[in-house]
Amino acid sequence: MPKPANYTDEEILLILIWSIPLRLTKGQIGRLLGVKSAGQKHWRERLERLGEKKLLSIEKLDAGDLFFGSPILKYYLTEENLEAIWSHYFTHYDKRHGLVNDPFLTPFSAGIWNVTSSPEFSKLVGSKFNYHFLSSKNAANPIKPSERIASLSREKLWKILDAVLSICWKTEAYRRKPVLLDTLTAGQNKAYATLLSLYEAQIKAHPADYQKFTVLFEKNFKYYL
Repeated sequence: MPKPANYTDEEILLILIWSIPLRLTKGQIGRLLGVKSAGQKHWRERLERLGEKKLLSIEKLDAGDLFFGSPILKYYLTEENLEAIWSHYFTHYDKRHGLVNDPFLTPFSAGIWNVTSSPEFSKLVGSKFNYHFLSSKNAANPIKPSERIASLSREKLWKILDAVLSICWKTEAYRRKPVLLDTLTAGQNKAYATLLSLYEAQIKAHPADYQKFTVLFEKNFKYYL
């Protein structure tokens, strides 16, 4: 039985992150969450509030006389939205909840940076190259969000958000420091190999954006590399 339509903003944003680069109506977002009543007015109001915070973007499509002249609204994420999401939820994350540990690359995330320490990380998340990488990752590994969301605790949600948003620069770090692979399990090594293949394909497809990304990366990790 699907959960009631009281999903948190973080869950809605995670659905959109998993759906990049798609543009979705509120009904489509609801179906991905497993909600049948996502066409209700309060859903539109919630998405508008997220838009006002720059956490998502809204596209208005003129439908002419259809739907009594009302435009079709589609919701999606841009690089700027990803930067705002990271800044809003992680750079200013409430320390009472503790640090977020990545469930995939924990040995890496545990000792290299504090996600609340620098607003510069949001620029990495919002880079065009990271956006391209997330898009290719989603296309290559589609998921069933409603099944995943239903099983997430709030703590697990934060971990997933961190893992998804930061996977690009972690992959770059592992490329530069292969010794980090020694900390991964066999399953993590297999996942990393898949990610690396997608990552290197994006480097070839978007060399200029990758170059800009590495400038940001080296600035943030200059004491580590």
